[in-house]
Amino acid sequence: MLKKILRKVKLKYCSITEQKQHQKFLKVYSNLKQADDIFTHLTTAEKRKLFELASKIDNGYAVEIGSFVGASACFLSAGMNNSTKLICIDTWENDAMSEGKRDTKKEFDENTQTSQTKIIKVQGYSTNVVEDIKAITQEIDLLFIDGDHSYEGCKADWDLYSPYLKSGSCVIFHDCGWAEGVRRVIEEDAKPLMSSYGSLPNMFWGYIK
Repeated sequence: MLKKILRKVKLKYCSITEQKQHQKFLKVYSNLKQADDIFTHLTTAEKRKLFELASKIDNGYAVEIGSFVGASACFLSAGMNNSTKLICIDTWENDAMSEGKRDTKKEFDENTQTSQTKIIKVQGYSTNVVEDIKAITQEIDLLFIDGDHSYEGCKADWDLYSPYLKSGSCVIFHDCGWAEGVRRVIEEDAKPLMSSYGSLPNMFWGYIK
């Protein structure tokens, strides 16, 4: 009983601390306050981590597989300098979401309006648009995999896009906290190629050797 009480107190303390950290972040980056209200499955800590990792890219290309309605794209693009581009890959038909299919492209465009100069949209399934990405860049500085969370889907994304990574490239996986297939790809394929890595409860990132 005492352990349960102590755990609840600890969780509440951590929640309050996280809220304070995020408010402090938004005070510095006030341009992200509107983006912070976009519906997303990202936690506040994950939003800041995307911003931080993107800020380390120097004049290159980031690729996001699974953009939904733009929250992650806003935080990634806000962290990037003006010479870096973010390629967003999505069907914008809400395929991977539990609430069912719907057109999300207009919502994405509205939410990312202030970041349009940095964003390149590529509509389609990630497995079908590799040649489109290759026509834009043959090197990926940051790869954010947040599309199909099945093992087969995540593995396909890794196999298709990892050849364009280089030494120092950053790779991010979302939903590794619950998606067993994503965790398997991380452990079997990504980690062995990484010089360093870190994680949050539902996000993993690392740098290619």
